Amino acid sequence: MEQAKLELVPVRMQEVDSVGMGILPNGETFLSLQGLARFCGTVPSVIIELAQDWEKGEAQRHPRGQQIAQLIMEWTDSDTVPRSLYVQLDVDSNFNSVIHAVPESIAMAITDYYAHYAQTTKREAVSNYRKAAKLGLRRYIYERLDYREDNLIEQSWRLFQERIVLNEAPRGYFTMFDQATPIIASLIRHGIPVDDSIMPDGSLGIAWARYWKDHNLSNQYGERIKIDHKFPESYRQADPRINAYPNDALSAFRSWFEETYLPQKYPAYIKRKVSEGKIKLESIPLLLNAVLPPSLEDKRIG
Repeated sequence: MEQAKLELVPVRMQEVDSVGMGILPNGETFLSLQGLARFCGTVPSVIIELAQDWEKGEAQRHPRGQQIAQLIMEWTDSDTVPRSLYVQLDVDSNFNSVIHAVPESIAMAITDYYAHYAQTTKREAVSNYRKAAKLGLRRYIYERLDYREDNLIEQSWRLFQERIVLNEAPRGYFTMFDQATPIIASLIRHGIPVDDSIMPDGSLGIAWARYWKDHNLSNQYGERIKIDHKFPESYRQADPRINAYPNDALSAFRSWFEETYLPQKYPAYIKRKVSEGKIKLESIPLLLNAVLPPSLEDKRIG
């Protein structure tokens, strides 16, 4: 199976204590395959062979692979495991055109294995696991690379402004990105990094499109149209085609937005992002109060 490549350039990457680590534009951190091997106290060939056998489906048939699979599901809060333990970053650099990046949650799962479950546990794995578990691997890598979390918020504002500059609704129409800008700005103002993994305009668009279709609103306001929407270059998704709705429907949308989406759909969206680890649980009241109309402030997630 050919490994997919992502044309992303890490905002920071270097070796610290011979461990290759880096940070992606969306704030996610990673260890290189060889860096992960050193992090776990084993030789690079062991981790490289594990990754190769994993893609073939062979590693998961053995006790080590089965235990790592279980740990990956626990660390990612998922009932499935990825087909690959790493992602190839096609950085087109003069020094190294491809980086084999192991995402933070998978790196922690494999470190957990070598620290606690391997037939012979590794002292380095135990030590690094304790350091990373204490802070969280993301914050651990931030500290080792002298990267401030404030950079993520600054980057979020830049990406948000870039989306605004890149996208303008046609005359006579509105889009869900237009209408979601207060929500996106609220998230960033409250310290939530917004990147290609948090796009409330997508959630808003799905919900409104369903309501539009279920209530045959095109008969009343006219047909919606498809337009191109541009993402910043660092986004992993392809540029989509999105719906643009006639301005005549704007009043109906605002009523639905305040009476249905904000009190019902938006809290569910925030709660889902909490479960994915994108938003902290304690941020929920602030995020809801920031966008809910005063009459709806008491309708919060229980």
